[in-house]
Amino acid sequence: MSFEHLLSPMKVGNRTYRNRVVSAPMAFSLVAQNPEAREVSYRKLEGPARGGNACVILGETDVNFRDAVRIPGFRPFDFARPEEDPETFEAVATYARRIQKYGAIALAELVHCGQEKVPFTPDQEAIGPVETVNLAGVKVRAMTKDDMDRIANDFAVAATYMQKAGFDGVLLHGGHGFIFTQFLSPLMNTRTDEYGGSLENRAKFPIQICKAVREAVGDDFLIELRIDGTDHQPGGITPEETGRFIQMVEKYITSVHVTCGIYAESVKSGTESSMYHEHGLNIEPASIIKKYTSLPVGAVGGINSPEQCEQAIADGKIDFVILGRQMLADPDFTRKCMEGHPEQIRRCLRCYKCFPGSPEEGYDDLPFTSEELAVYVGHCTINPLAHLPFDPDSLAPATKSAKVLVIGGGAAGMQAAISAAERGHKVTIAEKSDKLGGLLYFTDVDVDKPDLRNFKNLLINEVNRLGVEVLLNTEVTPEFIKNFGADSIIIATGSLPTHPPIKGIENAHQAMDVYNEGFKPGKKIVMIGGGLVGCETGLHLAKTGHDVTVVEMLDRVANESFGMYRDALVWEMGKNNMTMMPKTKCLEIGPDYVMVENADGVQKLEADTVLYALGMKSVDYSALKEAAGDTQVQIVGDAIAPGKVDQCTRSGYLAAIEIAKA
Repeated sequence: MSFEHLLSPMKVGNRTYRNRVVSAPMAFSLVAQNPEAREVSYRKLEGPARGGNACVILGETDVNFRDAVRIPGFRPFDFARPEEDPETFEAVATYARRIQKYGAIALAELVHCGQEKVPFTPDQEAIGPVETVNLAGVKVRAMTKDDMDRIANDFAVAATYMQKAGFDGVLLHGGHGFIFTQFLSPLMNTRTDEYGGSLENRAKFPIQICKAVREAVGDDFLIELRIDGTDHQPGGITPEETGRFIQMVEKYITSVHVTCGIYAESVKSGTESSMYHEHGLNIEPASIIKKYTSLPVGAVGGINSPEQCEQAIADGKIDFVILGRQMLADPDFTRKCMEGHPEQIRRCLRCYKCFPGSPEEGYDDLPFTSEELAVYVGHCTINPLAHLPFDPDSLAPATKSAKVLVIGGGAAGMQAAISAAERGHKVTIAEKSDKLGGLLYFTDVDVDKPDLRNFKNLLINEVNRLGVEVLLNTEVTPEFIKNFGADSIIIATGSLPTHPPIKGIENAHQAMDVYNEGFKPGKKIVMIGGGLVGCETGLHLAKTGHDVTVVEMLDRVANESFGMYRDALVWEMGKNNMTMMPKTKCLEIGPDYVMVENADGVQKLEADTVLYALGMKSVDYSALKEAAGDTQVQIVGDAIAPGKVDQCTRSGYLAAIEIAKA
């Protein structure tokens, strides 16, 4: 596919976008106040600009520090007087320069969270269209006309701040249950005065904001609007109403970014879509809105395929695509399309590694404070270069081309081999099975893992493209190591399931057996162990016609997960009628039953097939390490400790750059 539509230029306002790929708002802008986090944040936006995107957008800038600021820990300043805090102004301006250096348009997102505000100091408050209590239990004050005038002015002043900082324009965040949505949605805005009731009334304050910004920045500054096509709430706003609203503001703005959902129900309403949502979930609503305006209309949300981008633009549904998490997974997305190598794109898994949710959204199980989260945002499961504490471009070349032996062809071993080969080493992977992929072989079968399967296949293709020697059906022994003569050895021997001492365990099968060819589970399944493996395997079975009960000793299933991914998984399990039994101990497994005990006493669960997912353990590699003698040896992936794919990719990359390090 040539991607002629995706890569064609586009007129936006008085500017020409070099193609139809826009980076969604990424990175909290004021993270740049932190000198230790600043450079990582800059690289996060610089990458997609260098990768060929037409436009890159700096993430949330709250327009005041009274009732708009959503993340604690940022140093307050006066947007009207940038000279009073020159350090912050210069830090923000650097984003624009780093983006524009590569020919991309630089925008900054402006936000007011309205009723979703959590006060961090006594002088802060939450305000919204009506008096209410928000998700965090905070009392919300109904806004007055004076509040509206002040906040519209705050948007205008913040926009001029960004204009002075060198940005080409701003993106007004009008979606996700923040201040625009709170007024536009008939569910949230139940005012009985001139700002409630009809769409024309509900739109008055959002129109006032757009008008104030345009008057403040003049005609040549870009003002793009992110807006919900739907809030995915029964009786909420529709694409048709949003289209009518765009007609009301189109003289003030230059393009429309269509998103969806509300902050209080992020996963379920699709503000950040999960792997269980369709890809490109906002393309169809955007196509309806596009009928109401002559402005360029784009869609964001779950898009990771250039083929889908090209088709949607070619079909006239949208004018451009907006990619968020995909730009972390592969900032060279656009360049790879231009060079005719879309198969080399690392396609986003929508796993929430980069943004797991926030405490303000009600996620109280996150291993971060709000301040820590603001700095953490931007890690990636499949891109080991994302959010590195150093600039990978600053690495010195390897001092020599080393002979490298990678033991194990799973995700960690393949990433190590790829990164080592890219640095000029001669690499061999020895894999004891008949195929590469390691534990990711299950993605060939699992109904919810097409994107992870794509990543597994990408690793295999990259190994082959880079000329890595692959020895399949090869079990590495101490003698093999001694005879191979490697300069550097990477041990990626992975992990194996543990076999717990449960009475009758011989009557059960390990959960991953489900994915083996020839294994045919019965209709009624009992899964012993409700961690991620048990839950995700059980969900696959539920979606392929089985009745599934998950038994878990801990207080909740999928306990090692957290935030938005756990929310998405448990919600999907419920939608597929899985029975979840937390706080339940397995006592005995029989040929067609499981005995369990919980607060209700001892119960007998009937089962056609019993499965267990009760942990993994690293394969013992001590003999291999000993045989290596003085040769450099590094351990990666599950061989370090059983973990997730992100540990595999990051540890594989870090091991590769240590080989023949200058």
